[in-house]
Amino acid sequence: MTKIDIRRIITRYINQEASQEELAILYEWVKKGNNKEIFQKLVQADFLVNYEDKSWQTEEAFENFLHTIKKKESLKVRSLYAQNHIWKYAAVIMITVGSSLFFLLNQGTVRDIPLEVDPNQITLQLDNGEVLTIDPESDATIQSKNGGTVVSMVKGMLSQKQEKGKKDKVSNNTIKVPFGKNLSITLQDGSVVMLNSGSSITYPSSFEGADAREVKLKGEAFFEVAKNPQKPFIVKTKDMYTQVFGTVFNVSAYEEDGPAEVVLVEGSVGVGNPANLNSRVIQMLKPSQKATSVVGGDTNFRVEDVDVAPYISWTKGILAFENESMVQIIKRLQRQYNIKIHNTYKELDERRFTGMFDEENIDHVLRTIQAHTHFSYDKNDNVITIKNPNKQ
Repeated sequence: MTKIDIRRIITRYINQEASQEELAILYEWVKKGNNKEIFQKLVQADFLVNYEDKSWQTEEAFENFLHTIKKKESLKVRSLYAQNHIWKYAAVIMITVGSSLFFLLNQGTVRDIPLEVDPNQITLQLDNGEVLTIDPESDATIQSKNGGTVVSMVKGMLSQKQEKGKKDKVSNNTIKVPFGKNLSITLQDGSVVMLNSGSSITYPSSFEGADAREVKLKGEAFFEVAKNPQKPFIVKTKDMYTQVFGTVFNVSAYEEDGPAEVVLVEGSVGVGNPANLNSRVIQMLKPSQKATSVVGGDTNFRVEDVDVAPYISWTKGILAFENESMVQIIKRLQRQYNIKIHNTYKELDERRFTGMFDEENIDHVLRTIQAHTHFSYDKNDNVITIKNPNKQ
């Protein structure tokens, strides 16, 4: 079980899709600690968004929930989790509750769709070509022109809802995240995707009726996939595809970085060549393994054991380098800080560095690297120029 399971159960309950077993698990979780208050807010906000009933009361919602659980629990399904596991989820939900908290909005506010799109803003392009801008720092609801799509942003977590009458019509959406930003989104099946800066993902508004849950990625993303053995989750990139049934992994496929990489954190995944998507020939990974695409080699992928921490540290706001060349570091710094870096000191290109930075500014990072090698740099607005100090 991963930390997204209780989150997925809450989403399934709100969508009236939870099984009796899931209801029993949810019922036990809600009774512990302050989970009751957390759940009350989630259900109340969902009720407000769907029915626009401002007089709806939290306590009434909770009592209705308990009544529903007791009524549906006819099979007397026993909770599969011991008390310490329930407490583990109680702790996790305080950190990850933003994924389900997409209902907690400025409830009277629906923002107008901007006429001009700022390239430095996160954007959501709908299937009809309409583009919505997303501000991860501002909790709000954004509605498409035809009212068929409503996206909600709370604490950097984006969720999307289709109008009830249009749920049977599946549309493709593309989210683009510019340099200097990242964004977490909850997909229709409850899977959570965290997009790194300079990345984009194309995904369907619903996976209903599909044999597989397919998304297309450019850049880097961290996936926590909701389990569904009958419907595999497939991440397509230019050089590879990754197939999973419910697990935690990181995919890095920036075109400017060269080979694509998949790092498995938890569970199991298979990687394959996108040209042979239907061949069922995939190479399986184990936790703490990385698969790197190989162009023109005897095999499609190179698999090796790795420490996953440096590969997923970006999800915690930490910038980590593990024996990386200055060329690669510069690319990552440009994406992280949305800044241009020109390196005129070419002898630095292949110098390698290892380090970890927690929310430091770009100057601190460069000064730290300077302590290990001799160079100078000038900063002019949004452009940094690295120079050979002996040629000033």
